Amino acid sequence: MKTAFVSYVLAIAIMAACVEFIECDRLPTNGIRVYISSLSGNLEVKKQQQWIQMVLSGKNIDAQYIDISSNAAAKEFMREKAGPFTVPPQLFNGEEYLGDYQAFEEAVEDRRLMEFLKLN
Repeated sequence: MKTAFVSYVLAIAIMAACVEFIECDRLPTNGIRVYISSLSGNLEVKKQQQWIQMVLSGKNIDAQYIDISSNAAAKEFMREKAGPFTVPPQLFNGEEYLGDYQAFEEAVEDRRLMEFLKLN
């Protein structure tokens, strides 16, 4: 149990070090953006965010990670585009909403990630 906890904490620390947090008023109009929450108490959400980051970095896909827990404008934008009760992680290409974790996971499993991300 101790090893699993240490591995989890290490993975979160690595993810935090790799994530570039962006102010909402300076968001680029193009590129993959993943809306996350660094303060989520939900372990499943944290695992989903980490998995998305690992898949994208493993495929050398540049993405920007936007933390809605510290950016009210980003949270508002995410919910405006994806729905009022939407929770992270949510994926966008520029301002175009792509989908949630489940849609991302299905695209990876179906080997159509580039199509899902609209990068082809």
